[in-house]
Amino acid sequence: MQTEFVIGDIVKSLLGHDKNNIFIVVSIDKNGYLAIIDGKYRKKENPKSKNPKHLVKIGHDDNLLNKVSQVTVTNKEIYNYLKQFKVKE
Repeated sequence: MQTEFVIGDIVKSLLGHDKNNIFIVVSIDKNGYLAIIDGKYRKKENPKSKNPKHLVKIGHDDNLLNKVSQVTVTNKEIYNYLKQFKVKE
């Protein structure tokens, strides 16, 4: 079963070198790939394109997305916000 993603979703990577990292979806291309950022390694100036099969949705936040799209938030603020979704393993 494939989960439908929307812009503003908080997602966790399941595969790849960024496995278990938390991101926010900032756009979706015509092929269905998601542009994701985390504020540290993938900044809003250079989002990562990721196959949605390799992600799981863990939340949603329109407020953060609005700040990102209006350029009123820094990468550090994005990173610090997403830290609350990380689980200690």
